[in-house]
Amino acid sequence: MKKLYAIILGLATLLSLSSCKDWLDVNTDPDNPSNLSATVNNRLPWIQYYYMYAWGTANTRANAIAQMVTGTSRTAAIGLQANWNPAQGISTTVYQNWFLGAACNIPDMITKANEDNSPHYEAAGRVVRAMGFIMMCDFYGEMPYTYAITADFTPSYDNGDVIYAGCLEDIDKAIEIFSQPQPTGAVALSEGDLWCGGDADKWLKLCYGLKARWLNNMSKLSTFDAQEVLDCISKAPTSNAENIIMKHYNVETAGYNFTVGDAYGPNVTYDSMAWGTGQRLTRWYVNLLTNFKGSGVEDPRADKLLPSAMYKVKLNTDGSAISSYEWLRDEGVDAYDPDEGWKVARHVGGNLNGYLTIATADVSKEYAKDEIEKYYTNGITGFVNAINKYYSADNVTVTAGADKVTVVYHPGAMYVNDTNPLYVEDIKYVQLRSDGVFETAGLAVNDMNCYYSGNSAKTRALGFVQGTGAFYSRIDSDSYILTYPEMCFIKAEIYFNQGNKSAAFTAYQDGIKASFGLMNNKLESWTADGCGTTARGFDVSFAYSPIPQADINAYMASAAVVQNSGDLTLSDIMMQKFIAMGVNYQNYNDMRKYNYYADGVYTEMKDPAYRNGNGIFDTNPSSKSHFVRRWQHSTHETNYNSTEVANIYAQYGYDSALDQHIWGIPVFWDK
Repeated sequence: MKKLYAIILGLATLLSLSSCKDWLDVNTDPDNPSNLSATVNNRLPWIQYYYMYAWGTANTRANAIAQMVTGTSRTAAIGLQANWNPAQGISTTVYQNWFLGAACNIPDMITKANEDNSPHYEAAGRVVRAMGFIMMCDFYGEMPYTYAITADFTPSYDNGDVIYAGCLEDIDKAIEIFSQPQPTGAVALSEGDLWCGGDADKWLKLCYGLKARWLNNMSKLSTFDAQEVLDCISKAPTSNAENIIMKHYNVETAGYNFTVGDAYGPNVTYDSMAWGTGQRLTRWYVNLLTNFKGSGVEDPRADKLLPSAMYKVKLNTDGSAISSYEWLRDEGVDAYDPDEGWKVARHVGGNLNGYLTIATADVSKEYAKDEIEKYYTNGITGFVNAINKYYSADNVTVTAGADKVTVVYHPGAMYVNDTNPLYVEDIKYVQLRSDGVFETAGLAVNDMNCYYSGNSAKTRALGFVQGTGAFYSRIDSDSYILTYPEMCFIKAEIYFNQGNKSAAFTAYQDGIKASFGLMNNKLESWTADGCGTTARGFDVSFAYSPIPQADINAYMASAAVVQNSGDLTLSDIMMQKFIAMGVNYQNYNDMRKYNYYADGVYTEMKDPAYRNGNGIFDTNPSSKSHFVRRWQHSTHETNYNSTEVANIYAQYGYDSALDQHIWGIPVFWDK
């Protein structure tokens, strides 16, 4: 099961040893494998890992644009993307890990596979190459592709349609190869495959599923063939048992990613979404799970997908243990409108304060009336009401005066160590962080909750849970590369756009049910591993246990789910797909394809209130260029390949590699 960790540890051990017998072998240095000596089964898992790390980072950053996640800071990368004020820095990690960690190794692995007569490794290389370059094309539009992995350090660019065509050719060739058995004497694919365990049939399902996804991305084009997509889906995963998943583990690390220094082993989306304390979910996403399209229905997936934290905590007399507490589930940062009782939307007021401190003795803070009135509609009264909502009488003593409010935080209260009233309610935005044993913050392998704070030794000692984590971004969450629920929703979308609402309705309902099934598979394993009880004995099973079938049935019969084909809308399909896809950058592709909120598909969405647009976006929401349509190229391209970048931008009327207007230009399949 722990293939990734075993391979990493095995390679680390291999590279640390050499024998006297081999010392005089000057042509092959075992301590420094080269592109000629590295074996296909040792190379493939690293290619898979570095592609996945790029993908995981892309997932978080793209879903910030797609309004799932935001940042505590308005000026850091995630906060900028979430407020649709994009910055070039979003691009670097994705670019580095794809090109430096994965892409540059693929040609040599394919060559070696042919030399070793091990064609399934060639096929796997072609699949990963296609996945990586499609990802680059989806974000950047145009990229070095034909001449990307060559000795040319300033390669020319290809347009997006050329990249897609080349990647689809790679997939078709991989299908041809995987359809044939490995020759006698070939290196077993199972020796190096992190995704499918060497199962060629599963690789074929991945190929057909990827092809369905990519062809469907191009549904706006005149060449689009809906039947071809449906044919591919019929050969893709047809149940959750056939999902393509990469497993991850909460273990002591065997090494660190050379591009960014992050540990091997943890979930690849965790590193960008839940390692630190700077990311938060948005109110729009929370509402999908608690009030889908105004239905008033809570989704049974909510406790699993939204983190919860202890609050209204009371310590015993000597402060050595928690004697009582309640759970506060993340309310999400409203990017659009002021919270109840507020004058401004939270990010308009300023950065969130993501760093809470536990009171170990009484701590007194004074909040000035004139500062309170900057944010609260009802001034001191509104401020005191907010404090009383999130703190109990055991937590705080509040004294309201004519010109200030004094709050004494008692032992056990989590508070922001600042006298700015802007921050007091920030405890309701529960952090996504998931602690791991590799960084000494975690308490146990089966305890991935967050204990980090301004006094982390105290919170770990108490077992004070500051976040239960979220299903898709815990340290040992699985990475869902391609799934049956996605295939259901693509099918529903296709049928709906063809006018076959009966077939669309069936596929839509199948997709929702499959999402529950996918989650329950992992939740059952977490429960079996004892994750429902923390290392200090607190019950967190609501966040880790399987969803009861009765709750699923009730949700499927509720107003959140369309009950007949005649009432089905494209919005119902795509917004349920958004939930089911989790933290996957395909959400951003879908949102661009349907023009965000402008076409009425992604409802309740608006422009972020803190958006300034940097003067680079059309101010008219009916214009495609009103939205973030692509990413600007990373500094590696604009610094070292600026002429070629400028050449490709020239087709849009821009002559600089740094022209910010590129963010508003649709990629080829989005036009």
